[in-house]
Formats: sequence, C-alpha cells, structure tokens
Amino acid sequence: MKQTSCAMALVLVLATGAAAAPDGKPVSAAAVIRSCSGEALPEYRKGACLDEAAKALRGRLDAAVERKLAAIAAVATRPPSPGSLAGREDAETWRKAFLAAQGAWDEYFRRHCDSLYDFDYHGGSAAGQLASACKIRLLAARIDELREQQ
Repeated sequence: MKQTSCAMALVLVLATGAAAAPDGKPVSAAAVIRSCSGEALPEYRKGACLDEAAKALRGRLDAAVERKLAAIAAVATRPPSPGSLAGREDAETWRKAFLAAQGAWDEYFRRHCDSLYDFDYHGGSAAGQLASACKIRLLAARIDELREQQ
C-alpha cells in the first residue's frame, strides 16, 4: 500500500503523456509531486518516487522533441508558398533554431535544478527531493509548451 502512491505517480506520468491528459488538458506537476510526497509513502521512498517520475517525464520530453523535429522535417516536403514555411532551406533553418533553443533549455534545466541540490540546499537530506521536484516542474512545463505548438 505504501508504494502505491509512487506507482500511481508513475502511472499518471506515463499514461497521460506526462503533461497532457487524454482530454488535452495539462496535468499539474504539483499532482505528481504530491503523489510522491504524501504521508502514505515512507520517507525513504519519496526521493526515489520523485526521481522515477522525473525520469519518466524526461522520456516524454524526448518523445515530444522527436515529434517536433518530425513536424519541422515535414516542412521540407511542402511546395514553396508566399508567407509560409516551405522547402528544405526553411526546414533546415527552423530545425537549427529549434535545436539551439532546446539545447539552451536543457542547459538551464540542468544548471537550475542541480544548483538547488549543490548550493541552495547544500546537499542536505531534502536536497535530492527538491531537485527532483524542480525537474518535474520544468519538464512538465516544457512538454506542455511543445504540445501547444503542435
């Protein structure tokens, strides 16, 4: 029963595509965090639950990035049309810009959440949980951003 909350958090993350529910509404990162932080879950499992949820969300973000790149690649097959993106050159320019933006986001994600662990909470007993919660919030938001752009 005590590990049920963690399992429910992962089911929530995996079954809903991380940041989007089947009805298209965003899933609150707070709900995932709460499910890993409740009293029903023993303290020693909370950090692992948050870490597993963050890893599941990272997988979902990677899939969202791949879908975005596929949509960008489709631009290369469009015939030229005034006022719209079309052709290989537009697709390549967009792909480079998107990859640069995603790389910058990844760098921010890593540095920001790692700094919580390393500096803000000095590696204390709750530092890992707080860093994982940071990852969950940022990953869910980025997945939702990419979902809205499609």
